[in-house]
Amino acid sequence: MSELTEIRRVFEGLHTLYEIHLPKVHPKLIHDLMMRRRNEPDKDPFYLIEIFTKPEINSEEMRTYIISKTGMNPTIHDNGTHYAFNNKLTLEFLKELSDLKDVIAIYGDYMGAVTGVGASHDHREHEHGWVK
Repeated sequence: MSELTEIRRVFEGLHTLYEIHLPKVHPKLIHDLMMRRRNEPDKDPFYLIEIFTKPEINSEEMRTYIISKTGMNPTIHDNGTHYAFNNKLTLEFLKELSDLKDVIAIYGDYMGAVTGVGASHDHREHEHGWVK
């Protein structure tokens, strides 16, 4: 039983690190990225990345920022507060996005390639316990 207790303890510690260092990123996205990088350390996987921002942000500035960082033109939803784009993903890029002051939540789904299906998350998901 002590092995299971240790797994639970380490898992809770990892989740705490996620909250401290990447507070705006959904833990499922971090975990998925880390598992894919563990299996293929030399490959940056493609994700559909969704960023939710505060309503008062200048959506054209955010769009320009995303294009400058990724070369991808995001789709913009929800009156300029929800941006979706496909891109290779790294932990460093997630940290950069999480550190942006006007970002409130970041989600992502593994796509495997440049093509994608479009935005699929609702920003209210972050109100259910993973971002405080």
